[in-house]
Amino acid sequence: MDFNNKKPTSFGNEVNISFTFFGKGHWSEKAQKYVPSTKPQMNVDVAWVGNYVLSERAKLQTLELRQMMDTATDQQMRDYKLLQFDAVAAAGVFSYGSAAGLEVRSPYIVIDVDDLVSTDEAREIQQTLIKDKEVVTALCFVSPKGLGVKWWAELPEWCKNMDFREQYSALSRYIGYTYGILADSTGSNVNRLCFLPYDPHCYIHPKYLTNK
Repeated sequence: MDFNNKKPTSFGNEVNISFTFFGKGHWSEKAQKYVPSTKPQMNVDVAWVGNYVLSERAKLQTLELRQMMDTATDQQMRDYKLLQFDAVAAAGVFSYGSAAGLEVRSPYIVIDVDDLVSTDEAREIQQTLIKDKEVVTALCFVSPKGLGVKWWAELPEWCKNMDFREQYSALSRYIGYTYGILADSTGSNVNRLCFLPYDPHCYIHPKYLTNK
């Protein structure tokens, strides 16, 4: 079975739709490297993630990661993120951190925009995506290194019946054609984890805050 083919189960004005929080990664003796967590810790919603990113909880590791950027290798940066940053799988509720562990799809997809020149450029892209009239932005924040954007889009009607990879590709093409924004092509796995950094300018759509 292709678990990427599971369709989202909820659309419209529902604001308490859950997806899975996996927390931090760990050292794997078997793989002899740092790996993401595959054990779900709890289910959370958009408001929870937004408030986490706005809070002080991830501030120290975010600042430390950015201080490492001039001297650390790509592998050291990756290991640090895996070990120090909490992560969620926005695509739905999972019983295990793999595509086969997906139990219920959410109506969200995270599009990554990476390898930007500066945080200022990331902020400009963030504002562009938030203001888009075609696709509703549930969340939008700058990535852990400050040189990328995590765009949490609500799947629009025109792609909700596609499988996950097609949805990721369709929304990536949309922002490419519309704004010239190049999305990361490696984020098309349904069990893709999103690291949660500290971003005091994280955008949360107001509708996700009204029920809190």
